[in-house]
Amino acid sequence: MRIAQISDLHFTHLTWNPLRLFSKRFLGHVNWFFSRKNNFSKTQLESLPKLFSDLGVDLVLIGGDLSTTALSKEFETAKEFVKKIKQPWIATAGNHDHYTWRSFRNKHFYRYFTNERKELTHTAEFFTLKEHGIEAHPIKDGWWVIVLDTARATNPYSSRGLFSEKLEARLDEALRLIPKTDSILFMNHYPFFQNDDPRRALKRGDALEKKIKNDPRIRIYLHGHTHRHTVANLQPNDLPLILDSGSAAMTERGTWNLIEVSDSGCTVEPYCWKNGWQKEQKESFSWTRK
Repeated sequence: MRIAQISDLHFTHLTWNPLRLFSKRFLGHVNWFFSRKNNFSKTQLESLPKLFSDLGVDLVLIGGDLSTTALSKEFETAKEFVKKIKQPWIATAGNHDHYTWRSFRNKHFYRYFTNERKELTHTAEFFTLKEHGIEAHPIKDGWWVIVLDTARATNPYSSRGLFSEKLEARLDEALRLIPKTDSILFMNHYPFFQNDDPRRALKRGDALEKKIKNDPRIRIYLHGHTHRHTVANLQPNDLPLILDSGSAAMTERGTWNLIEVSDSGCTVEPYCWKNGWQKEQKESFSWTRK
């Protein structure tokens, strides 16, 4: 099965509404105009849907931050992009998709992005990101994707996420209901380990790490958020393969991952934007977690 992992698309719609002069959204637009504007482009995203089809991708995983400040216009533009993807897709929210307390409280992201579900035949499938912060999707025989939404609204100088005790209990239930012989891909916008800036980290990330470490069915942990492409094989440390797709929208170092999974292992083929999408060196991994 071939899977495209993309994240941090950051579709943007600038608005200088005076009612937002003292809001986090206004500060976000100032930051975009004077800093991020030259570092992100939607132009390079436009070729991805056709490229996914040309590469025989079976599933697209979207790791959050489809918007910049959770404006309706940003979500609408992001939705138009996602509609062009011919393959099934699964998306979760990032901190920019729950940018303000109002957008977070009203679950604005989920008006635009609700993951399609197959026939619900398994109790674990009844969780939804919108209502429970977690979804479990069977994607092929013996394989599941577990998706978390750990993003939340924060003060203007923070982008922290939260792996809450309630979400931990739901994760326990989902893991308990997935067959012991199956394998799991795990997607969350945030890395579970401590980021270099605590204001951007996942609160209770150590609790999530412990859950992942104790379950060898979890083969790959996929995340975004950092804008830094990473492939790290932590299986010798009783953890899964860690894949940070980076940001597909960054003009100078846009990246995403093409992943091919099998029962024995996987290959990871990074793609990097250099006046066009170019393949980087493919890496192969076997499953060693027992």
